[in-house]
Amino acid sequence: MATTLVATTEATFARQILRADCPVLVCFGVRTCPARRALLPILTRIAVAFQGQLRVATVLLDDAPLLAEQYGIVASPTLGVFHHGERQGQVVGFIPEGLVQVLADEVCHGAVSGDTRWSPCEERFETAVIIPLLAQWGFTVERQVPCVLPSHPTAHRGRIDLLVYEHPSSPPVTLIESKRQIRHAQDLRQAVRQAATYAHSLALASFVIAAPRGLWIYRCGDAGAVCERHVTSLALHQTPELPRHLLLQLRAGGAAA
Repeated sequence: MATTLVATTEATFARQILRADCPVLVCFGVRTCPARRALLPILTRIAVAFQGQLRVATVLLDDAPLLAEQYGIVASPTLGVFHHGERQGQVVGFIPEGLVQVLADEVCHGAVSGDTRWSPCEERFETAVIIPLLAQWGFTVERQVPCVLPSHPTAHRGRIDLLVYEHPSSPPVTLIESKRQIRHAQDLRQAVRQAATYAHSLALASFVIAAPRGLWIYRCGDAGAVCERHVTSLALHQTPELPRHLLLQLRAGGAAA
């Protein structure tokens, strides 16, 4: 099996994808799309890492309008999983390399089925993407930290997904609330309410909502939480240090420029 990306067209799609003897991960995208271009080196590494278990292919939607119509592809890039002639799942938009690895691993183990949007469980998302990113920033982290909310009528006890420190002996910089997916404004509002309550109980200057689409960084204040910046997964891939600087600035009492 080839260890490089398979360029697929409308004429070859049935043979290379639908009749393949193994699962296939297909990247549908527009030629000029920056997110598609950023995914290509990642997909090449995935093809090498999963040689013999998974085929990785690309389809240029510019030249394949019939495939776009057939599979309802409306965004670039869209990752589609195909096996036994059927689409088994899809991911819309750029996702970090760690999540592409998780997706490929789940595909190879038969854990992706049904023509639905795929998303990782929160624990795998944290392990594959968020914790390595924090380590890259020089931060340390505690997972599933118990937190008592004294303002709650029954002194409710919750758990913080990730509590983040610049130094293990110093107070925390921020906390992170992880979500499998943020698809709608209501999803984000619910996550913000929960994270803001935890951040207030610990007197933190900020909190972060993390999902495959990126990071939402919030400043805590007397008037409530304010979103300082949404860093998309593509922007995070291109400038991974940006959130670190903002979080340290917020801890020092500043705000985004």
